[in-house]
Amino acid sequence: MNIILDRDSRLPLYRQIIDTITNWVKSGELPPGASVPSVRQLARDLGVGIKTVRQAYDELVANGVLDTRQGSGTFVSDRPAGLVFSMDRDELREGMDELPPMIWQPYKFDTRFGQFTIKREEGVQVELSLAQPDPSLFPFERIKQVATNMLWYPKEMFFDRSHPQGYQPLVEYLEREMALAGVDMRPGVNEVIISGGFQRALSLILDLLAARGEMVAVEMPTYASILNLLIVKGIQCVGVPVDGAGMDTEYLAVLLRKERIKAIITVPTYHNPTGTVLANERRAHLLRLAAQHRVPVIEDDWGRALRYEGNAVPPLKALDTGGYVIHIGSFSKTFLPGLRIGWITLPGEIAVTTLRAKFAADKGDSWFLQVMLHEFISRGYYDKHLRKTLKVYNQRRLALLEALREHMPPEVSWIRPAGGLSLWLRLPRSIKSLPLQKECSKRGLEFATANFFNMEREDSSELRLSFGRASEEELREGARILAEEIRGLLAQHAGSVEKSADFSE
Repeated sequence: MNIILDRDSRLPLYRQIIDTITNWVKSGELPPGASVPSVRQLARDLGVGIKTVRQAYDELVANGVLDTRQGSGTFVSDRPAGLVFSMDRDELREGMDELPPMIWQPYKFDTRFGQFTIKREEGVQVELSLAQPDPSLFPFERIKQVATNMLWYPKEMFFDRSHPQGYQPLVEYLEREMALAGVDMRPGVNEVIISGGFQRALSLILDLLAARGEMVAVEMPTYASILNLLIVKGIQCVGVPVDGAGMDTEYLAVLLRKERIKAIITVPTYHNPTGTVLANERRAHLLRLAAQHRVPVIEDDWGRALRYEGNAVPPLKALDTGGYVIHIGSFSKTFLPGLRIGWITLPGEIAVTTLRAKFAADKGDSWFLQVMLHEFISRGYYDKHLRKTLKVYNQRRLALLEALREHMPPEVSWIRPAGGLSLWLRLPRSIKSLPLQKECSKRGLEFATANFFNMEREDSSELRLSFGRASEEELREGARILAEEIRGLLAQHAGSVEKSADFSE
């Protein structure tokens, strides 16, 4: 097979192999059923690595250009991709009656799914509801510089559809980072797959692990987007309580004995919304339970890089010697939320299945954005940006903690976050977060109410304050307003209790 490779081109070698074979098939030079060299033989003929040829063949098989037959070799598909059946629209509709209108009512989303506003309420002065990074800290000039330089890359780069695993240099960078975090990244043990952010990664993994009507275990409270995704997919959700040491694994142990759980979703490090870190003994217990009941664990490791105090916490995946943990990381909170790039680290034995499912779902994530991110990282800009933002976020975190200590009544408590972008505050039982939010919003303060994080969207005496996007001055003002409104509601409750006692006499 006489494939000519341009080793000076910026187009990857595996992509040149894919393009050449695809063109030969489309032109008929390689007819249906024709045999092609083995991976090892073609790698030897071209003077490239086996991994390069295997990557090309995998995508050609996924694209329907080639077929692999067990024990026989690799052949051009009997009906290779690119053969398009075309017919005029009038011909298609000939002899057809008008179709009745579709009734979409059964397909409407559950009313619990999402709670959105079209525009921000006027008069909001202190916004503490969004656990997101501050756009004013983004290095837009450096991003623009990297993106502009990319315009000089070979034009093929802009038309290339990425391999579903992702841009190889970025994959290799993430493999090194996971290895530095303690994960066994030997080939075949664990593999990295690029994904379009945490939400798409979780959706992909859930499609492989749980069907509609089946059950997964989730921490309660938990990240609202996890709940939204489970509702849309029709997957039942059972909550596991969270305390100051993270998920209650003793409760989980009882649950696993009673229910048929298909997966466990956890945010063990800087849990959203509570900010807790799963204690070491509970991490070990969780993995023992996963092994005992043969239940995979999905680890949302969104904010491990956002550490302000205490020792660095390795991912749960670093403790996984049995291949039970599927780790999901993301650049959304540490870099650009709109970039929508994350990654999955998962056992090698399910990597190919996951890649095929990913290819069927989206064929791969933006090649351009992955290259841009890798360029930003390789120039050292990402590490510099992270150091800068950590310093700012920590100052804001400390300002909020100081203001809470200064203004809050003794009936209110909170968990001091060692990392992340938010703080979990517990109110007196007589006060619920929604009525409190209603009063605070009149004074320009917004925060995330408890119902966003509960399975049945029920309100409770808890709320989340996020410090990522607010200035230190805004955080102090927000804490003061919140404390004043809590004291007011406490006084009202005390008055109503007193009147009730008088009436009973």
